[in-house]
Amino acid sequence: MQFIRKSQRKGSRSAQNIKQFKQSEQKMTLFEMFERFMVFKQTEGLAKPTIQGYYEHFHYLNDYLGGDVPNEEITVELFRYYIGYMLNDQGLKPTTVNVRIRTNRAFLRHCYQEGWIEIPIHYKFKPIKTPEDEIQSFTPAEIKALLNQIDDSRFVGFRDKVMIYVLLDTMVIISELLNMRRSNVDLKSGYIKLEPRETKTKRSRSVPISTKTIKLLEEYMRESDDFGSEYLFVSIKR
Repeated sequence: MQFIRKSQRKGSRSAQNIKQFKQSEQKMTLFEMFERFMVFKQTEGLAKPTIQGYYEHFHYLNDYLGGDVPNEEITVELFRYYIGYMLNDQGLKPTTVNVRIRTNRAFLRHCYQEGWIEIPIHYKFKPIKTPEDEIQSFTPAEIKALLNQIDDSRFVGFRDKVMIYVLLDTMVIISELLNMRRSNVDLKSGYIKLEPRETKTKRSRSVPISTKTIKLLEEYMRESDDFGSEYLFVSIKR
């Protein structure tokens, strides 16, 4: 029988990684590790909402901890207690907690791979098992009732109405809607192009719009032309 050397086993730590950990063990803190982690993440070309999510979820963890901690105090128990705190003390839904768990695990995985922490904490806790929720959608009557509440005689109301029509046609997420540019709209062909830098998947795609939405967008773009903004949906500054 052949035995696999420890240095060649999956998940084993190399002598170099152990050496790196010992050299940095007394100096690294949670904040320092996160700053280095985000420098790495920003080189991966991730979408802005994804980067913002990492910062937002780290902020929640920081609020729980009450400040910075050295790396030797970063343990499995710390994160297990944090999960319990989110579920029981804050009353957050498991789906919300799972989003924060996934970003924390990605951060801890990177810390372990870089030799900043000695134990692979990310292996020790996983997202919570949750039943799949049935996605509820608006009925045609509910959509009509929603649109009837909008005063489209004013610019802001008309803008909101057009935004709802675009959302219904394209099924884009809110960040994609807000990042649409006037140059992305092709009224003649009936498509709106989504730039890869503005989508969560980092892929370009063209989404179709209906004849009704084309007419509304044509009118809206004429009215908002004086704003001089490259973005499609704008706000009035007071």
